[in-house]
Order: sequence, then structure tokens, then C-alpha cells
Amino acid sequence: MTTTIPVPLDETAVSDARDGQAAVATSATKLTKPLRRTAIGISALLTSLVAINSGGMGVLIPDLVSKLDAANKVTNLAIVATVAFVVTIIAQPLAGALSDATRSRFGRRSPWIVFGALVAGGFTIGLPLAASSLAMITVTWVLVQVGVNAVLAAAQAIVPDRFAPSQRGAASSLAGVGVTLGNAVGAGIAGGLAMQGRLPYAVLGLLLLVVAGVFVLVNREASNVDLPRAAFSWKAFAKGFWVSPRKHPDFAWAFAARFLMVIGFAAGTTYGLYTLRDYIGLDEATSNVVVAQMAVILLLGTFISAAVSGKLSDKSGRRKPFIVWASVIMAASFVLPLAWPTVTSMLVYSFVMGLGFGTYIAIDLALMTEVLPVPVTGSEDSAGRDLAILGIATTIPQAITPGLAGALITIFGGYQVTFIAGIVFVLLGIVAIIPIRSVR
Repeated sequence: MTTTIPVPLDETAVSDARDGQAAVATSATKLTKPLRRTAIGISALLTSLVAINSGGMGVLIPDLVSKLDAANKVTNLAIVATVAFVVTIIAQPLAGALSDATRSRFGRRSPWIVFGALVAGGFTIGLPLAASSLAMITVTWVLVQVGVNAVLAAAQAIVPDRFAPSQRGAASSLAGVGVTLGNAVGAGIAGGLAMQGRLPYAVLGLLLLVVAGVFVLVNREASNVDLPRAAFSWKAFAKGFWVSPRKHPDFAWAFAARFLMVIGFAAGTTYGLYTLRDYIGLDEATSNVVVAQMAVILLLGTFISAAVSGKLSDKSGRRKPFIVWASVIMAASFVLPLAWPTVTSMLVYSFVMGLGFGTYIAIDLALMTEVLPVPVTGSEDSAGRDLAILGIATTIPQAITPGLAGALITIFGGYQVTFIAGIVFVLLGIVAIIPIRSVR
């Protein structure tokens, strides 16, 4: 089971931070029908994007890699995953910056949504044709990620483009639903259809193409050819992502906490399909079904905890205790398969992990934006790039974890070590939360 963790959307907080204000709740304004349609469309886009990543790295890519070279599947999967995430680190902020600078009669976001969907959807459909070598699988999956991140960067930036600050909370909530549904949809399609040849690849690819096409047609973007465009500088672009830990210690600690949590989460989930086969002892067909069931159960736990914890945190005005308890719950979930290696324990583990993960993602972004240095870039026309800053603490650990977990499995000769690593890194994340002073 692999759960991709894209940058969550809470542009109310990001916008407040950009203005030099604390991230505080604003009185919500009811969405008009067109804006409600746009918010639902963004949610659907995120569902289709996350479905490709979840189904791809959770089931389809591990299957291709295993059939290519079963003896070296762990190392080979680490190569594919690591290269893809490294590309993501570069692709998403770059796509956001290019989207910000685009001027066309179709607007600045729509062209990138169409381009990204064609690339990601097309190469997802073509993935089975790349099964002849590890290099071909890696290159094809990297191209899928280029397309996915082009769509993601543009879709995220639509919220500050079109929604007033008092409306962005509602849009963010729908976006969060899309992310969570995408994990279950991807695992369900890939796991349920894994034995049907090219069908799961076609379904995932076509889903994105259809959703993206409908989105740009229904939510037409006005021409922006006459909008002034600031000069682009690679030096300024790179500099915009550096935040001094000495000048902004709270941000550095919050960054470190998320960084460690993501490593822990990914360490225990990256090789989920292989864990079911080699540690639990399931055959190929059964493991594909169980990994889909785990995704649905994780989704249930995430929904329950996110809905409750977000409201409790806002009501109490506290963030850190919720992050701490979420991390404790996530660490505890890893103990279940470690001590009780059965299908039942894997399903219970998924639910408990969902309870902790749901609380974490519901609270962590609010905490991050409350310690985000301001102004971020000093530009009112940089939403696509600015939103990527909060994602660096997610994408970098996702890039290094497959190699780290793969090395641990190889060295210690078993998947138990990934659960131990998950416990250690998630608990280290708690240690990083404690020194933060500006947030309760």
C-alpha cells in the first residue's frame, strides 16, 4: 500500500501568511454556483491525479518491476520511486512558476492542465509497453510524474486565482476530499483490475483525460494575454525556496517535523504490496485485492479523524497536542503488523494508521502556515510557486525513503525493519514539534 502525499490545499492560511498576518480563521462566504462547480472540479482533478500515483506506485509499478526481475524487485522499485520523486521536487515548483508566467487566450492554468493531462494520461496508458526493461519503466513513470505535477501545480493555483479568502476554506475542504478519495480510487482500480492486463492502466489514464477535459470546458478561464508578466529569473526562483533556520527557527522545526513524519509514513508503506506477498505470504491475485481493501480502510480512518480533529483544533486554538497524538497513533499502528503478521492485522493497521494520518494532515498545514516566514516572495503573481514551498517537506523525504527502506530490507533481510523505521522516524517527528514556540 502506497499513499502519495501531495501538498494539501489551504490557501486561506497561505494568503494570510503572504500578507504578513497570522493564519486566522475568516468568516466563511457561501460559494456561488460557478465557484462551487469549480471547487468540485478541482476535487475531481485531484482524485484522478492521486489515483494515478496511488494505483501506480501502490500496485502497477511494483507488479511490472516484480515480473521483470523478481530477485531484485526491492532495489529496482526503489530506483523507480526515487527517480520519480526527485523529478517531482523539480517539476512541481517549475510547473507552478511557468503557469504563473503563462499568457494565452485560454488563461494561464488551463493550458497546463490540458498539457499535463495529455502527458500523464497518455504515458499511464502506455506503461505496459515499457515493461521490457527497468530503464523504460523508469523513464515512462517519470514522464507520468511530469504530467501529473503540471496539472497539480495549475489546479492548486486556481484557488487563490478565483476564490476570495473567505471562500477558500470550503474549496480546500473539497480538495482534501479529492486527495483522500484518490488514494482509495487508485488502489481500488489498480488492485481490482491488476490481473486484467492493460485495463487498469487504461482506466486510470482515461479517468484523468476525461476529468481534465471536462474541467477546462466547464470552468472556462478568461484570456490573460494583456496581463503584465514579470521577468523570470532562475536565481530569484531558486532563492525563493530558501528559508534561514537561524532567522526562522519555528519554521525550521515544523519543516523537520513534517520531513521526519513523511519518512516514517513512507518507510512503512512504500513496499506495501511486497510486504503482503513476502511477509504476510499472500499470492499475487490475493495481495492485489487486499492492498485495495487496505486503501479503502485507510480512507475510512482518515475521514473520521480529519473531520473530528480539525474542528477540535480550531475550537481549542491548539495545534501541537494534536500533531503529537497523531504521531503516537501512527507509530502505534506500525506495531500491529510487526507483532502480528496476518491479513487481519494489516487491515487493522490501515484503519489505525488512517486515524493518525487524518489528524496529522488536518492540523499540520495550519501549523506550517502559522510559522511560515512572510513575505514569501514579495510577489502577488506567484501563487503557483509559493504553494510549492509547503510541499518541499513532503517531496524530499518521499524521494529518499524508497532507497532508504530498500536498503534496510536488503541489509536486514526482511520487511519488519520498515515498520521499526516507521516507528522511529514518526516519534522523532514529535521531538521536532516540541521546540516550536509561536504555535500552541
